Amino acid sequence: MAFSCGPAAGNFFNRRGNSQAPELVPPRAPNGENKLEASPPAAAVPPDAAALTRVQQDNQRQIVGKLLHDLRNPVHSIRISMELFGRLARRDGDFDKLMARAGAYIDPAQAAVASLAMNSERLAKYVVGPATPDSSAVLVDEVLTEVAALLKASKRRLQATATLTNDPAFSMHADRIRVCHVLLHSCLSNPASTVALSVRAGTEELVVLDVAFQAGAADDAMRPTPMSAEELQTIVETAGGAVLTASATTLSLEFRRADSPPRG
Repeated sequence: MAFSCGPAAGNFFNRRGNSQAPELVPPRAPNGENKLEASPPAAAVPPDAAALTRVQQDNQRQIVGKLLHDLRNPVHSIRISMELFGRLARRDGDFDKLMARAGAYIDPAQAAVASLAMNSERLAKYVVGPATPDSSAVLVDEVLTEVAALLKASKRRLQATATLTNDPAFSMHADRIRVCHVLLHSCLSNPASTVALSVRAGTEELVVLDVAFQAGAADDAMRPTPMSAEELQTIVETAGGAVLTASATTLSLEFRRADSPPRG
């Protein structure tokens, strides 16, 4: 039996249906003008975007590696603790020995969880992509303390010390996250396994951050490729500072004190 679709057969896609297609052009206003809202302007790309992206990725690998290690620690400790307490509940084995073994895992698990929470909080500030430069008053002692802690907690586990001003109000005008990334990467890419961070007052109301890399204290750990002179200068200048010296043994960065008048 043959079926016929009528005169429209074979011409379905060439005919107009009864439904109206959606209008792509917005309706005109009473005065005949189209009202189109302007799209917000795209954010300008920071001048150090390419260099900072590479530096951030290198630093993140070091921080994430330690974070994953800390994540395995509490999971392992908690799993063993659950197993041991399960045996206690079933009265399977020597009660005193099992209790002692189960208790021995409690403190390491607590320490590992605390470290995990601390590193997770730090990591959240360092995984964001290159942002528009944001210079503000930055507490110097906080920066040095945080960078030293991250270096010691990194995959390389560097021996890092920070000589502080012990002045909680001492601050510099800079982009904090960029300064931290530069200090971290400079230390993580240097062969030295021992680094010392410090701060000193410069001339004309300036602050100088110094990093000393201990000669002869090298390790065989995997290191990121050091920043080129151009990359270092671009990121530091975008952060509001200047590079004074950069070598295999020292790094000195200069920033304006937060309480100094703006430069004319």
